Amino acid sequence: MFFILSKTLGLLLEPLLIPYLFLLLAIFARWRRWRWIMRLSFLTALFLPLGYGFLPVSSLPQQYLENHIARGNIGQRHIDGIIVLGGFAGNGITAESRNLYTLGDAAERFTAAVTLARKLPNTPVLFSGFSGDLVPRGWRESDNIRDLIEQIGGLNTTVLYEEASRNTYENAVNSKLIMAFEPGTSWILVTSASHMPRAIGSFTAAGWSGIIPYPVDYQTPKSGYSKIWDIRTGVSIIRNSLHEYAGLLVYYLSGRSSALLPN
Repeated sequence: MFFILSKTLGLLLEPLLIPYLFLLLAIFARWRRWRWIMRLSFLTALFLPLGYGFLPVSSLPQQYLENHIARGNIGQRHIDGIIVLGGFAGNGITAESRNLYTLGDAAERFTAAVTLARKLPNTPVLFSGFSGDLVPRGWRESDNIRDLIEQIGGLNTTVLYEEASRNTYENAVNSKLIMAFEPGTSWILVTSASHMPRAIGSFTAAGWSGIIPYPVDYQTPKSGYSKIWDIRTGVSIIRNSLHEYAGLLVYYLSGRSSALLPN
């Protein structure tokens, strides 16, 4: 039920839908003869999409999330396992019909796993996730990953799959069962940088300790901005930021995260 509600209510956070909501508010305000509300709502509906493209402003919320948790120092520590959160596979229907793996925007989660597996031989790698789609169809995340690993000739280490999770908290709970977590062990957690705060909060709430964050898939520079104007990039960044900040709040209020903004 939590997953279904998060997906359906999350539609209200779609950046391209928000101007239409303000337009509806303007129409309602005109009917009620609230002139200043009508004007303000109409102007917001008109200029908000243009504001998305102004990257010095629209990228700041995501930049803050991406900078919030730095990559942990592995050093000479013994690593008991590498956990890679799903969300980087492409369209399952396309993959199934083509009989070939597909990858999405967060493919760096996989390339980071390959890099770590080579640096830390004999360290098991767990790919966690079933599907983030409301109605899963076609190949699962694990089907995509299995085919991709086969295509590159394997990872030369033990590869495990957690194939039930639909969200980040379930990643944490179900991965704990597969990896046989014990106190005093160390685990590298790989996910997108903007998603890392919610991931750390979920894993802590699920009872994990010894987690070493390994954020990847940065979409903003460490400081400043990559360009001044780009509506397509701005909409994408705003969409992800709204998703993550809403997720942090909902996870904290529902007890699925250890803090509102985990460190």
